Amino acid sequence: MTACPFLLIVASVFSQQPELPPFVKQHSRTVMYYYRSPDPTLGPKLLKEFLKPENVSHPWFNGKEHVLLLNGALFGDMVAGKPKLVREFEAAFADTSVNGRRVVIRALFHCGDKDTIPHVAAWLKDEKNAALRDELTALQKHLEDPKRKNVRDRAAREPRDLDFLWANFFITGEYAPISRILDVFDQPAKGNEVMQRVARWSLDSNMQEHPKLVELLKNHLKDRPEASRKVVESMLNPAP
Repeated sequence: MTACPFLLIVASVFSQQPELPPFVKQHSRTVMYYYRSPDPTLGPKLLKEFLKPENVSHPWFNGKEHVLLLNGALFGDMVAGKPKLVREFEAAFADTSVNGRRVVIRALFHCGDKDTIPHVAAWLKDEKNAALRDELTALQKHLEDPKRKNVRDRAAREPRDLDFLWANFFITGEYAPISRILDVFDQPAKGNEVMQRVARWSLDSNMQEHPKLVELLKNHLKDRPEASRKVVESMLNPAP
């Protein structure tokens, strides 16, 4: 992977391509700028809409499982720390397709709590979820780990991690996920070329769309290590 799928979705929406799923056309701007007017109750509503067959089973998603999961991450970040809303996510698991259940599982990676664990155990025992056993086992292990980390709490290891970090920024509007993206530039360049290229491209794209991002970069510039600071400075003050 050499580009951020969610950003590609947004670009597609802006060009109004007719083959896109209805959800992508109708709600991508809402999700991309969620932090401007956060409303956690939107989480279950958007999840319910996304799980409709015309969305989650749309042919456009064929071969794009990561994009499906990325939507789950966005919904999960919206309701993290809101137990009543998490219960609505759990309730959505039973009445959707296999791909829809994958979206719910990904969402619960971001928002699930101790009360989610019994649900996961029950889903694992249900033979109709046999195709999801690996994902459910991973979710169970994640939720049972008292030291579990959100994507923004650990180093980005591959381009898809950058996607999840951007998703977290779109929902929270916070510096923490941006800091992890910038950390990529403080790693040795050798063997890290793709990550640095994707990080720079995605930063440049989002700086054009999000004044909030530019503000965060300026506010934290002096605290960055030399390598990432130089990258940010060059992007904030491009050569003529």
